Amino acid sequence: MKKIDKIAFARTIIRSEASELNNVARKLNKNFDGACNEILSCSGKVITVGLGKSGHVASKAAATLSSTGTPSIFLHGAEALHGDMGLVNKSDIIVFFSNSGETKELLLLLPLFKILKVKLIAIVGDRKSTLAKSVDYMLDSSVTKEACPLDLTPTSSVISAIGIADAMALTLLKCRGFTSKDFAKSHPQGELGKRLLKRCADIMYKSKLPIVYEDMKLIKAIDVITKYNKGLVIVLNKNKKLLGLYTDGDLRRTLKKSSDISEIKLFSVMTKKPITINQNILAAEGLTLMETAEISSLVVEDDKRKVIGLLTLNQLLKSGIQ
Repeated sequence: MKKIDKIAFARTIIRSEASELNNVARKLNKNFDGACNEILSCSGKVITVGLGKSGHVASKAAATLSSTGTPSIFLHGAEALHGDMGLVNKSDIIVFFSNSGETKELLLLLPLFKILKVKLIAIVGDRKSTLAKSVDYMLDSSVTKEACPLDLTPTSSVISAIGIADAMALTLLKCRGFTSKDFAKSHPQGELGKRLLKRCADIMYKSKLPIVYEDMKLIKAIDVITKYNKGLVIVLNKNKKLLGLYTDGDLRRTLKKSSDISEIKLFSVMTKKPITINQNILAAEGLTLMETAEISSLVVEDDKRKVIGLLTLNQLLKSGIQ
């Protein structure tokens, strides 16, 4: 067994792959833009196709596309020739993955796709290959050499193809305005999904709410604000229906107008008809509502419009809702 500096050798491999990846980035051109536009206007799904190592890349690409807002499925090149072509519709788009561009099974599929008149994209390592010349959009993933010291094992070529596929998926994500909330919906059991799919009822303050009534004087309401440390009081009528809110910000505005607040009734200075949210709405939607309205708290109501909680920006952030 040869004695080598394993860490130094590993760094050489990674740097070699990084160098090839940078070269691929420089080769992106109008074909990439055109391919993305075709996918954005596609009414069907993206079908990624490959064999061998390129098949693994194609499978990974389909998973990444689907989880970032572009419906996609992997089609094994050989299986497609034996019945799986049935999943292809005229509204779909095909993305081939091949390093050589001469894989027999993929070339046999070309006339079948041409008959269906679907748009064809290829992420291919040889721009002069049959596959590269037969598609609508060719994305060049060629490398000068593999990171493998024997220049045999697909390494840099695999990383380069993955790089283009990831760049495409995330470019489409950006174009669609896909958000972390959308991502959570396709990953409901992931940590992000578990956080972002929480409802207001899961996060809101349910007890020790700063509730006061309409006939209270402002000076007393200030004591309640201080006691509960929520930055506001929730104002109800005698039937316990919501009338309004009075916040720290409201207090500052009141003090600017009146030097003597001892006789002011809370009802006369509170914010009437405040924005509320239902307990079953996603907490993430509550955050969006706060950002849009430029407020930091929402009164939470049940289906009968009864006040049952308080959702604050601080609670949302503590719960990982961002």
